[in-house]
Amino acid sequence: MRYKVPQDVQREDTILFFITMRQLVLLMIGGGISYFLWVNLSKRFELSTLETILIWMPAIICAAFAFVKIKHIPLFQFILLLVEQLFFRAPRRFWQNNTGVFVSMTTGFHITVKKKIETVNNKQVSRDKIKNLAKFMDGK
Repeated sequence: MRYKVPQDVQREDTILFFITMRQLVLLMIGGGISYFLWVNLSKRFELSTLETILIWMPAIICAAFAFVKIKHIPLFQFILLLVEQLFFRAPRRFWQNNTGVFVSMTTGFHITVKKKIETVNNKQVSRDKIKNLAKFMDGK
């Protein structure tokens, strides 16, 4: 039997047109909060347009969290990444001299070490000593 295997398994399934389940739940929560505030406050007070806009702000914020993407990253995840970068990661530190030369502490640099050249003393070795050493090394 042949089954159709989905190719993009990271993509969320759409429920209504282009809206995913996560987006639909966010819109329902934000819209429900705003509608509840508007119904209860409009019964007690006469609301101006500014107050009505402020009452519907939870729905607008939830719609932003549902649909806005920055650099293909959802808004909630983008805000979490910003918080992580601001509070939990060590900042990059740069040292800058007053001369205007920019030196980054994140780049590597190489230190050259001058090596001393050792001089070998030429010793006078006789032929007999060399022959004895050769015999010893050969195992004879």
